[in-house]
Amino acid sequence: MPLKRLLVITAVFFATLLSLTRLLHTASATPLVTTLLYDSSQSNTPSDQNFSYQALNPQPPFTTQATQIYSAPITVLNTASQLNDYAGYTVNQPAMPALDRDAGYQLRFDMRLISEDHSGNNNRAGFNVILLSEDVYGVEMAFWENEIWVQEGNGADLFTQAEGTLFNTTNTLTNYALTVISNTYLLAANGMPLLSGNLRQYTDWEPPSMILPDPYEQPNQLFLGDDTSSAGAEVWLGDVAIETEIAPTISVEQTAVSLPEATTQTTFIIDLNTQSPITATVQYSLTSGTAVAGEDFVASSGTLTFTPGSLSENVQITLLPDDLPEPNETFSLQLFNAVNGVLGVDTAVFTIQDDDAADFLLFLPAISKP
Repeated sequence: MPLKRLLVITAVFFATLLSLTRLLHTASATPLVTTLLYDSSQSNTPSDQNFSYQALNPQPPFTTQATQIYSAPITVLNTASQLNDYAGYTVNQPAMPALDRDAGYQLRFDMRLISEDHSGNNNRAGFNVILLSEDVYGVEMAFWENEIWVQEGNGADLFTQAEGTLFNTTNTLTNYALTVISNTYLLAANGMPLLSGNLRQYTDWEPPSMILPDPYEQPNQLFLGDDTSSAGAEVWLGDVAIETEIAPTISVEQTAVSLPEATTQTTFIIDLNTQSPITATVQYSLTSGTAVAGEDFVASSGTLTFTPGSLSENVQITLLPDDLPEPNETFSLQLFNAVNGVLGVDTAVFTIQDDDAADFLLFLPAISKP
């Protein structure tokens, strides 16, 4: 399959040239958290905004029949007339924010697949979405009329079907949300989760000689379209936007807590600052300070799991009261190893307030001088 990704490579080449040109004339700026890459209400195509469009036919006589036409309120991309044609949109890099998968990001696009033909090749699709992080981990999704599936990454099964789900992509213009946090992706349609799995790399693929850059080694990559000569489709494409910094922050609810010694058990809350569509976890442990585990409190550790939609989880704190008068003592709770989330305030200090005596008296034997 030496020409499988020729369209994407060519489009990336032109997008890279455009990036260099713009960088020479504009100062760098901090990207917005939400970036609208294609606004279909502007009555033009993605290539008139923040994408480069390329259509080509690698087979003689090299004529293309692929088209892009704006028809309010969407752009119609059509590669169905000639399956040899490649055609699609590669984001212009100056418009694309850095995609840090630890901080999380989400691609949103409105799309309706009118028709699709992959000619019996079950490892190809007429419409694909390539989304790669700044470290080129990401996912390539393939869309058929009745199914959405993922192209397998590096290894012997590169560019073959991996996980997928049945879904009618032709019914209506659908808002798709492709969320990436850490090493996990989640695709939802109109808010309904459809498909989830691990990110991949596609760097084992070698582009045809003298064709650069390799689209699968381009950081912060986004492509939408037909990148194969074995399939074609008619696609309606609406708004395209990307949002960064979406991973939830996991924090202790309080940093300092006073516990009367008589309180043998209590609940402590760990919070997310926002709901997440992807399950997040964090580990915790209770550690001794002046209070000693096993004598003043029960040592505890574990993993908290925040399922999609949840905002908090609880840790049970158990004290071990005694009858000894003693000063107030402390121990702490530490959060660590967050997965699909970012650590915020990670430490809480607990003070055990002694209730056995208000005062401490020092008794000395009587001393008499002769």
